[in-house]
Amino acid sequence: MEVLSNEKYLIARAKESTDPYKAKAWIIAAKTLFPNDFGVQFEAYEIEKNANNFEEAAKCLGYIVMTFHGAHQTPSNFLNEISAMTNALRIPEGTATPEQEFYVKMFQYISYEVQHQILLLTAAHSNNNLDHCRLILLLLKRFPQAISTHAPRLLETLIQNVAVPSFKEMLFNEAIPLVFNRAPDLAPQHVHQLMAVCFEYYLSQMLSSECEDRVRSVNDCWKKIFDILDFCGKILKWEPFVLFKKSWSKDVYWQKIIHIYKLDPFGSTESKQILFCATVVFVLALQEYIGHSKLRSKDGTTETEVILVEALKDVTLDMKHRPLEGVLEIPHILVTAPVSADAPNCFIACHSCWQLLHSTERMKSDFAQLILCLPQLSGWMQKFLIDLYVCVGQHDETATLLQSPNVVSMGALEKSVRQFALNLAQGPVSVHLFDQILTILKHLPQAPSGGSYLENVALTPTARLLMLIPLTKRAILHYLVQTLVAILKPKLVDPECSNSVLGNLLVLSQLNWPHESTTVEIIFEIIKSRRQFSYLLFTSYIITAEIIEEFMHLWTHSPEVKLELAMPQQSLATGARRIGTRGADKGVKEDFKQTIRQQIARSNDDIDELMMQFLQHQHLSLVQNVFEK
Repeated sequence: MEVLSNEKYLIARAKESTDPYKAKAWIIAAKTLFPNDFGVQFEAYEIEKNANNFEEAAKCLGYIVMTFHGAHQTPSNFLNEISAMTNALRIPEGTATPEQEFYVKMFQYISYEVQHQILLLTAAHSNNNLDHCRLILLLLKRFPQAISTHAPRLLETLIQNVAVPSFKEMLFNEAIPLVFNRAPDLAPQHVHQLMAVCFEYYLSQMLSSECEDRVRSVNDCWKKIFDILDFCGKILKWEPFVLFKKSWSKDVYWQKIIHIYKLDPFGSTESKQILFCATVVFVLALQEYIGHSKLRSKDGTTETEVILVEALKDVTLDMKHRPLEGVLEIPHILVTAPVSADAPNCFIACHSCWQLLHSTERMKSDFAQLILCLPQLSGWMQKFLIDLYVCVGQHDETATLLQSPNVVSMGALEKSVRQFALNLAQGPVSVHLFDQILTILKHLPQAPSGGSYLENVALTPTARLLMLIPLTKRAILHYLVQTLVAILKPKLVDPECSNSVLGNLLVLSQLNWPHESTTVEIIFEIIKSRRQFSYLLFTSYIITAEIIEEFMHLWTHSPEVKLELAMPQQSLATGARRIGTRGADKGVKEDFKQTIRQQIARSNDDIDELMMQFLQHQHLSLVQNVFEK
């Protein structure tokens, strides 16, 4: 028969007693005689627990924790008990078992100091990092004053395991909100890692957002990114940056970046603050630029791309106003409704941040690492780079990107228009440019009236200009027509300028009338000075009432000017003459009037379709006009 020690004997008598009062008496005696014996103290706790006595059980457990928590080896039955308690504390309210409810109620009677030790002890003996993090979170929620002590290790562990979904969810949904207003003392490299993973996480949320209120979702993500930037800045004692505000111009953010940059006495672009601030502002501006570069239909089902191209220059007839050779001015970006007027500001902010982020090899490398972690940005980056090369006039780089087989999300129309604009910017004008016009016409939308005409597409050449144009039928058609007008107008100063050039310019000037009314006035002055004009395509392509009325005015008030505007109504084989304002035939005047009435009747014809037919059918005539001596 086993001989029991005095402590075990007393415990055994307490356990075998069926009378709870006698059992308690035995254990009180044991506690009095052997206050430092774990078995005695734990049995006392068990008796109170079985009696469902929350307050007395809490006192017993508290004594055990404070007496034995520093022991070399903590008994397994005690660890199991506190593990069961901490698990019960994490159970959602209303779903706990009776035993778990007892633990929760008992925990409320335990002093803060003992609660703290219980959670620390459980965390220290947890089997894996995830359980450890959960317990530390539970500790910090109940003891916010412990954040400065335990939050750094918690954040480090979560950041290092952020690739695991459960760790990522815990970091963003619990840990960051918990410590946000009590910035812990964290090593700089861990702060940088935290900023990077937060940037990636919230951007991924924004880019994949399919919620009904997408605008609110995007704004919420940007607010969180800027809040995290501010949070990390407080830990590292950075110069405060600005918080996110939807209504602010991107220049507000950029000027703050410049301010921070100038505060560094060494002007260091190795600064992590510059890296993160400039990257955040770059992607913010890029997101809005791309957003402005997509026009949604009224029903929201389709999108129209907007692209950046070289603006056309109006070659003035006054040679003294031409710019000096070699003068390169900063491009100004024009927009045409419905493109947002803020789009150029967003692009300029992107450009500025891009330059700063590529000012050193280290900065360039760090920036690439932040951006490459988000494959969803690849399409945006590609569009930005093409527009960037257009902006800075790096035509070879633009051509390389357009010819790359990896070009994504670029339709045939966008690619053909970009190629056309690139060739136009590279110069000189070639036959290939006219072939590209035909290619673009094939890809234009079939809608009878798509979009609006461009604004300010031809300006004086005092500065290099760019413009954002939507890939709508009217905008692109206007761009092509205005290109031809800009190419042909210099020929008006040539005394030998052919009637074909004059006539074709009259046709082209009809689109978006009266935009080129000044050009038309010049052409009529040339016709008057020459006293003759022959353009047999008049009846096919001249339908603008003001131009037709000008020919009527010539016919009425300038009898010395001979006009040939159509083929005779009868076959030439019959000896009939071409229609003109002067001649022996009595029917000539009547034929002329009939031709004018016929054209006036067509003044409501679809000018877009007429212009497309002209560009397609008179392709060779326009080529000859450009290259004729």
